Order: sequence, then C-alpha cells, then structure tokens
Amino acid sequence: MTTAPQAVLRWRILAIICTGVVGVLATWFSATAIMPALIVEWNLSASQAAWMTNAVQVGFVVGAIGASLVNLPDIISMHRLMTASAVLAALANAALPFLGPEGAIALRFLTGMALAGVYPPALKLMA
Repeated sequence: MTTAPQAVLRWRILAIICTGVVGVLATWFSATAIMPALIVEWNLSASQAAWMTNAVQVGFVVGAIGASLVNLPDIISMHRLMTASAVLAALANAALPFLGPEGAIALRFLTGMALAGVYPPALKLMA
C-alpha cells in the first residue's frame, strides 16, 4: 500500500511526463500546421508537401523498429534517451527554415526517428 505523499508524487511525475511528451510531439505536427505557408514560400508540389508529412511517420516507424531491435531503452537510461531524442527532434525541426525544401524531407524523417526515442519509452515509464 502506498502512502498519501507517494501517491501525490506519482501523479506529479505522471503529469510532468505527459506534459513533456505533448510538448515534444508538437514537433510532429508543426510543419504540417504551416504547410500552406511552406507550399507558397518554397513553391512545393503536392507530392513534396505530402512527403513532408509522411516522412515523419516513416521516420517514427524506422526509429521504433530500430530501437526495439537493439533494445535501446534497456541499453540507455530512459531519461537520457528521451532527453537526447527530444533535443534531436527540436534541432531537426528548428533547422527546417535554414535548409529549405532540399533538406526538409530528410529533416522531417529525422524528427520522426527522434520521436521514436521519446514516445515509446514515455509509455513504458507511465505504465
């Protein structure tokens, strides 16, 4: 049986993890949110615009499969893995305006791969 302070601490930690995950997952949707402006600014085709969105999903799948194949969350402590992955996702997202359309799809793929180092470990922690 847990004591009242332990229960409060568990809920506080859960809230912190959830808030952090929601914040990091914002990088997933950020380029999609500004896609109409990017289409105009970068003169993107419909195919390029679609791949800007799809690349994140493909990167997430590749990253999740890769992490599970090497058991990455068991090799690296979860808080370090999640922190490094969150920073990588943020940096890849922040680099979008500087690399332009030429590197955008690769950066979106990298964002997806990085998010695979945040979301699955966070779910494991919350469970």
